[in-house]
Amino acid sequence: MTTDEQTPRSDADGGWKDIIEDFTEDFFRFYFPDVHAAIDFSIMPKFLDSVLREITVESESGGREADRLIEVRLKDGTVKWLLVHVEVQGYPDPTFAERMYIYNYRTFDKYHRDVISLAVLTDNDPDFRPTEYRREMFGCSQVFRFPVVKLKDLAGAGLDASDNPFALVTRMQLDHLEAGTDPQKRLAARIGLTRPLYRHGFDREQILRLYRFLGFLMRLPDDLAIEYHKEVESIEGELSMPYVTDTERLAEREGQLKGHREAVLDALEARFGEVPYTLAEAINHIDDAKRLRELHRLAILVKSLDEFAV
Repeated sequence: MTTDEQTPRSDADGGWKDIIEDFTEDFFRFYFPDVHAAIDFSIMPKFLDSVLREITVESESGGREADRLIEVRLKDGTVKWLLVHVEVQGYPDPTFAERMYIYNYRTFDKYHRDVISLAVLTDNDPDFRPTEYRREMFGCSQVFRFPVVKLKDLAGAGLDASDNPFALVTRMQLDHLEAGTDPQKRLAARIGLTRPLYRHGFDREQILRLYRFLGFLMRLPDDLAIEYHKEVESIEGELSMPYVTDTERLAEREGQLKGHREAVLDALEARFGEVPYTLAEAINHIDDAKRLRELHRLAILVKSLDEFAV
């Protein structure tokens, strides 16, 4: 088997979901400063995962994106829901604006809550900039507009000088696109992005969270992963900052397995509705990444839950 064939698929969607929760205030401060200025962050934002799951499972759209539904208290005292979409496919999706509209109106229809929809686009196409969804016929029209941040626009825009974690996250995403699926380029990019983790004054917990995101984003085959970890040890020894220990590496592996398990469950829920508890438990106890990838493909192909064997 060649090195290319051994390279695992990145779990960028799961990585983005986690990093938004890890650094929520920094996310809004960096990408949506007007929204950040209106939020009272003395009240902890609440992530409404179960609500979002109900909305997205009902949707017939099936693109790869990282979505978070967040309840926040504004400085004027009102409570609002923010629906954040991060498109992580790496290529333009012509259905993206429609999906933004669908999720927004389904949230309002089901819960009668006004939702502020925000989008972050990670693709490499400078011309892909959806900002609205429009339908019109015989004088009847609907127009849904939403704020968009295009990461490609931020390339070189003082990212190295910023101490906001999402400046580094943006660099990671852009370098991930540049490296593509070439494992050697991924290794070089990942090494090049690891050193800045220790230079921006982040504390140990912040470094580990950013390190985990980088691991989600740029998976490496086993031989290059060993080479990478040797480089990390060298960097930490040089800087006397031994943060990424064997424990954290095990946590990284568990995070990758968690992403694979969620992919299987999400595929089953999208196709067949609620997954029986016993089946979900069986999937959550699988510790073999290869088997979980096989189950993900099976979840997409089977015609019924009865055909799905763990």
